[in-house]
Amino acid sequence: MSKFNQTDEPQSGETVAVISTNHGEMKIRLFPEIVGKAAENFIELAKQGKYNDVPFHRVIKGFMIQGGDFTEKNGTGGHAADGEDSRIGDVYDPRLTHVRGAVSWAKTSLPNSIGSQFFIVHGEDGAHFLDHPKGGGSHEGYTVFGQLYNGFGTLDSIAEAKTDNRDRPKEDVIIESITIEKMES
Repeated sequence: MSKFNQTDEPQSGETVAVISTNHGEMKIRLFPEIVGKAAENFIELAKQGKYNDVPFHRVIKGFMIQGGDFTEKNGTGGHAADGEDSRIGDVYDPRLTHVRGAVSWAKTSLPNSIGSQFFIVHGEDGAHFLDHPKGGGSHEGYTVFGQLYNGFGTLDSIAEAKTDNRDRPKEDVIIESITIEKMES
């Protein structure tokens, strides 16, 4: 078995997500075999259709784009796949870091506060200050559960959106749908 590399293309049988947006398509390799429930929550929310017609409500060029609030659509709502008011905890693996294209869960500073909001790292140098610190507590850092492997032009296009002083796009940036697929050989 070859050594795992987060930024490799997905292998046959791996789970991928196809995010269709009004700026184009992005394809993400998901890591349920590494972070379990953290990736499964995203897969289940996508299968439930929760991300259909939901905005990327926060865009910071050179840092990240954030979306997934399907209840309020402004960054104040959403929940985990288990139903209203559900949340999950962080899962960390040292092989997964906040490189360009990393897909990670947004959350509050409290433990077990992950719902449905996620972000995709935009910056060329990544956002490694978001990684789980060595020896850190159970909720320090952010949980990477996927990696963009196709559609960096779409990520860049979204990151170029004009925003207001609260980092909200002035024109809607919409996740039209997210479909979950298995890579074919």
